[in-house]
Amino acid sequence: MTEKRYDLYSLTPFERWVIDEGLQVHTTLMLPDIYAIETHPWEKSGCSALLLDLTPAPIEGTLINVPGTSRYVVDIPPGGKFNAEHHMYEEIFYVLKGRGATSVWVEGGPKHTFEWKEGSVFSIPLNTTHEIYNGQGDTEARLYAATNAPTAFNMYASQDFIFNCPMQFPERFNPTDEQYFSGQANKLEDRYTETNFISDVNQVALDRWTARGPGANMMYLMAGGHFMCHVSEFPGGTYKKAHTQEFTPQRAGLVSSVAYLFLSGEGYDLQWAPGSNPTKGDPFERIDYGKGALVTPGIGYHQHFNPSPEPMRYVVLRFGNPRYQGSANARFRETGGTNMEFGDEPAAIRELFESEVTARNATSDMAQYAG
Repeated sequence: MTEKRYDLYSLTPFERWVIDEGLQVHTTLMLPDIYAIETHPWEKSGCSALLLDLTPAPIEGTLINVPGTSRYVVDIPPGGKFNAEHHMYEEIFYVLKGRGATSVWVEGGPKHTFEWKEGSVFSIPLNTTHEIYNGQGDTEARLYAATNAPTAFNMYASQDFIFNCPMQFPERFNPTDEQYFSGQANKLEDRYTETNFISDVNQVALDRWTARGPGANMMYLMAGGHFMCHVSEFPGGTYKKAHTQEFTPQRAGLVSSVAYLFLSGEGYDLQWAPGSNPTKGDPFERIDYGKGALVTPGIGYHQHFNPSPEPMRYVVLRFGNPRYQGSANARFRETGGTNMEFGDEPAAIRELFESEVTARNATSDMAQYAG
């Protein structure tokens, strides 16, 4: 009797939906090339897709290891569309390849249609109906998406509520605002901008930020949601301080998984297991990557290195809108988390980096930062 009873609980509501939809799941720490990964038919959407379960420590027998947020790659067929839907979870997209358009509307309101291309980012306002079209008749369009669907499914355990709720959120989406998806941006303060559409994250200007080492970034708050678009870049021949964002149960607000999609450059990460301390010389794992790699940092310390001559830029789709984060997160506003200062790092980290720079016939620019 006990085994049968617990069989009922072997899948979460989100996992049951994934199976019902026929979605394939790829569980991995990192995706070497998001442009090359194979997708599979997703009948309801009219497209093909692959759900990405990005985790450094998969649990045997678990279909979805990340319980709060999820990511997927979707291919829209030539001249086709991602069928219209609305849902009680947030969704944000980055265009990997192709061009097309998206229409967004609420019942009784006008359609807002905007065009996108490779490098564009757009966020779907909560529970608005949306339909995504491939504007090319001869090739697929590929998009990368992040959602908090697992949170909604596991909280409400009702597909009818999630997909058929009539609730509208005028504080997030004003259907009479003709400029909503125009790309207009409102600079809130240094490194924080409010917008609902980014034409190309490869071209946007970033604000200088050195709390974590050389480089610059920008946080784009989008569609009034928890999800934001975070774009960072740091120069060739440099690296960042090892850092952790301390995702603990005590942290205020909702927390999402984090994944870095690298847009340029060639480098590597060092990652430490939870509870390890880089300043003590604890062992690390090295992860090499280039353009198109999607990497999760896990929940321990991690560190980004760019030994190549060209700048390294990456985009992150994650929770982070400070309006929802609570005062407990204010301590990370300037630092981005707990950092290992350059002067405190073991010599082996710098030595490895310098050898990688030399191997690429590049020039290290770390003397001014790390001594």
